Amino acid sequence: MFKRILIANRGEIACRIARTASRLGIDTVAVCSDPDRGAQFTRACDAVIPIGGATPMESYLDIDKILGAAEQSGAEAIHPGYGFLSENAEFAERCKAAGLVFIGPGPEALRIMGLKDSARTAAIKSGVPVLPGYDGEDHDPNTLLGEAGKTGYPVLIKAVAGGGGKGMRVVAAPEEFLSSLESVKRESLSAFGNDGVLIEKYFPSSHHIEIQVFADSHGNTVHLFERNCSMQRRYQKVVEESPAPLLSDRLRSKMTTAAVNCATAIGYIGAGTIEFLVDSNQFYFLEMNTRLQVEHPVTEKVTGQDLVEWQLRVASGEPLPCKQEDIKQNGHAMEVRVYAENPDRGFLPATGTILDISHPEYNFGSLEDAIRIDTGVVKGSQVSAYYDPMISKVITWDEDREKARGLMLAVLENYRILGVPTNISFLQSILKQPDFIASSYDTQYLTRNLEQVLSYIPTNDKIPYFACAWLFLQDLDSQLVKQGSQDDHHSPWLNMHLLRTESARKYSFEYTIDAQRQAIGFTYNLGQFEFEDGMKLNAEIVDHHKMSVTVRDKQVKLNVAHAGNTVFLHIDGQHHRVDILDIDHAEGDRLDASGTIFSPMPGMVIEVRVEPGQSVSKGDHLLCIEAMKMEHDILAPSSGMVKTVHCKSGDSVTENTSLVIIEST
Repeated sequence: MFKRILIANRGEIACRIARTASRLGIDTVAVCSDPDRGAQFTRACDAVIPIGGATPMESYLDIDKILGAAEQSGAEAIHPGYGFLSENAEFAERCKAAGLVFIGPGPEALRIMGLKDSARTAAIKSGVPVLPGYDGEDHDPNTLLGEAGKTGYPVLIKAVAGGGGKGMRVVAAPEEFLSSLESVKRESLSAFGNDGVLIEKYFPSSHHIEIQVFADSHGNTVHLFERNCSMQRRYQKVVEESPAPLLSDRLRSKMTTAAVNCATAIGYIGAGTIEFLVDSNQFYFLEMNTRLQVEHPVTEKVTGQDLVEWQLRVASGEPLPCKQEDIKQNGHAMEVRVYAENPDRGFLPATGTILDISHPEYNFGSLEDAIRIDTGVVKGSQVSAYYDPMISKVITWDEDREKARGLMLAVLENYRILGVPTNISFLQSILKQPDFIASSYDTQYLTRNLEQVLSYIPTNDKIPYFACAWLFLQDLDSQLVKQGSQDDHHSPWLNMHLLRTESARKYSFEYTIDAQRQAIGFTYNLGQFEFEDGMKLNAEIVDHHKMSVTVRDKQVKLNVAHAGNTVFLHIDGQHHRVDILDIDHAEGDRLDASGTIFSPMPGMVIEVRVEPGQSVSKGDHLLCIEAMKMEHDILAPSSGMVKTVHCKSGDSVTENTSLVIIEST
């Protein structure tokens, strides 16, 4: 077994790897970019080597820096985690040349299965059924258009080097094909450095089932059963579970056998996942992920095995810890991914500081616990625009699916995260959907039912009042500390752009909640707030992030934090966000009074499609912003004429940056 390994990754997966390595007595070395200095994963390891840079290309994707850090640390092996260099054949080769063990499959297997076209060919050779489509070498747009017609619409354009839901577009008709092809090629070139694509038949009502496989250097290959990853949004997994509901024993046996045969045929070594599309009891090969999957804890829960330990043992030359007949599937496990994102604003990624966080009770040290949370985030952590905005993975296990679902709901209701918007309420809503409870969902469920799922998220009409009270009391406390000074022009309650003092202790402010902009007035006297619409409440701050509110003789306690003029609240198991606005300010890509359209997220402008003097209609494409390696179109919210364009291709923008001004015509 190794004495020291370097973890060429960050965040929760670096913490996860370090945890098992520590249990096995292996020293761990982290590498970190400039934004990640002091991050939780660097403290979870025995040593850390800063490698500089901010973007992935400047840090975690820089092979020279990673190998240099490994040499400096004296590590014997490198664990790549998932993402970044985990499926990079060149990196695996250079590790070997440097005398380091790459904890993963060999370069040849990475090359074969790393590209979707060669992986498809390998699957065919091993007798695994594949989807109808085209994976030839001629990538001329007209050739691809013709092949799409032969395949039959709808089709899916997929980047051959793609993954994580990036570089994929469904095309319903020939007239949409060429523009979709251009978008996929551009996105895949940016994300993967390769703009090659293939065409596959698209099945709109199918299931995504993947098989976990594992192989050693002694000729042994096993499977660890399946995971159902059909609950997806934009091809990214939202909920994963095992066993897969509605999967018969016969079909499970055929799929696991096919997966093992596919891995064996290419001489695979290490952890891998064969992904299948299942439609009407027929299954088709999609791709192979030649690494540890994000959702691997689901398999660990139902099998009782530690897959990171398996990786370390196999990479050090040991045989697999178990034979196939010794691997059992017990109970039911679920996993959800908690992201810093805005469900009410099209799931745009969010950035910021974690002001307060309370993970539900769990024990990292044992895989036997019913609740598990994998995270690299603590209070004070930064959610950066440079990396994936995932905060944590929540995994629950119980003896059957309904109990595991109920436990997941209970965990999410007690999971408090303040400082950035999250998708927790959205996840709760999914778990409560009748179709999810009945296991009656497919990969397009959220596409068809997103509005319904969002409508299930509970609302609380008192939230704006609570946010108002919190900010007011926070400012009042600040003023008392300053001995009553009235010269703090940064106070949102004394700033004339946020507050109008109409008479003694009478105020009004403007806010947005759930993308709706509103205004409200109130008076305050000795802890009591009286709003102009008749709402009355008493409020007091009882702790750093806690407030007690009494409304109509009913007392409630809630957790609150704010960053600037954005207030985050957690009450009754639900998270809420209220933005206190400048009167002359608008958010998102909505027009304000002056016709200005603001950026709804931080990112990079990759294309500007309008110029001053150009007429536009409502819904026209104005520009495109890339955030988290995915493209987001900014559309005209109304008709008019472009007066000014404040950005150009290649510009970096922050949230609420002025992009375009449109004059009504």
